[in-house]
Amino acid sequence: MTSVAGDFYDFIGVTEWHAGFLVADVSGHGVPAALIASMVKLAAASQRKHAAQPSKFLSGMNAVLCGNTQQQLVTAAYLHLDPGARRLRYSGAGHPPMLLVRNGKAISIEENGLVLAAFDFASYSDLEYPLQDGDRFVLYTDGLLEAADAAGNFFGQARLCAKAEQTSGLAPSDAADTLLSAVRNWSVSQMDDLTLIVCDCSL
Repeated sequence: MTSVAGDFYDFIGVTEWHAGFLVADVSGHGVPAALIASMVKLAAASQRKHAAQPSKFLSGMNAVLCGNTQQQLVTAAYLHLDPGARRLRYSGAGHPPMLLVRNGKAISIEENGLVLAAFDFASYSDLEYPLQDGDRFVLYTDGLLEAADAAGNFFGQARLCAKAEQTSGLAPSDAADTLLSAVRNWSVSQMDDLTLIVCDCSL
């Protein structure tokens, strides 16, 4: 939205056989949100030992952030891929659902606990799915969903799913560009940060 952002993404514990993907969204915009996003980065780095367990990863981040974000809240989603075991694990904290695009069909994957940095008693759980060759994962922040046209209509989950299906044959970078272009063309002005990760799994 501006030269600094409250959105954040990172790749955690990436090896030949494991990879973690984190996307987070700090409430608000501009410099205040960006400062908290830098704290989110440090909180994530402190939880690398839990890279294979999304629920523990988010719980640890929440413990680090609680009481330290000047009342700004953080939503987050964390995906861990284990191609060797053909398994994915996913957990969220008040975040829009991840999309799993399998055989050209987009499926919303949602496993949400409370937002981060708000409640020290918050707990999170893992959703586990089998991995298939060619699976695509789309993680994003709510700026994509809440982009509004001149009539105030949001781009929304249904359009994002449809566009993810239409771009399933494109390379990840091309699909990401197409999805972001569709959102920007829909909205009359960019009122929120836009962050998007598109990842393909080859087994």
